[in-house]
Amino acid sequence: MKKLVFVAAIAFIAASCGGDSGGDARVDEVIAFLEEESAVDDVQLTDSENRCLAGEIVAGLDDDLLDELLAGNPKDDPPEGAELVLIESLFDCVDMNQLMVDSMVADGATQEEAECFAGALDAETLETMMSSELTGTDPSPEEEEALAAAFFEAMFTCGSFDE
Repeated sequence: MKKLVFVAAIAFIAASCGGDSGGDARVDEVIAFLEEESAVDDVQLTDSENRCLAGEIVAGLDDDLLDELLAGNPKDDPPEGAELVLIESLFDCVDMNQLMVDSMVADGATQEEAECFAGALDAETLETMMSSELTGTDPSPEEEEALAAAFFEAMFTCGSFDE
């Protein structure tokens, strides 16, 4: 009997300290959205990458912006104000180099070409490119120069790719 009371007390304490506070439900909503987006984009993330990404997105966006993101079409650009959170979450949770390689191979590059090109772009350069694309803001002159240099180095080292 004492054991049953102890287990019940532990369960009650766990539930009152958070348990499933709705955050898990929001994470599950984002995971479903990411899986839908993955089917549209042909980008396959692992379950752990999706869960990590969803957790970061839920933590980084307020409820209204999260609702707007989830109500949108996965083919559309994310709502204004969500872009940087999405990019930072992506870089925190996903091997962007491998994602780039997989995407390029899916678009017709050879494995060797894709690995060469992805290896020529460091994470900072890739994040700058993505941030600029999603937010519509131009990189600083220094960032733009670094992007051009990295791109031309990759083109000269790895060759050009026809899509």
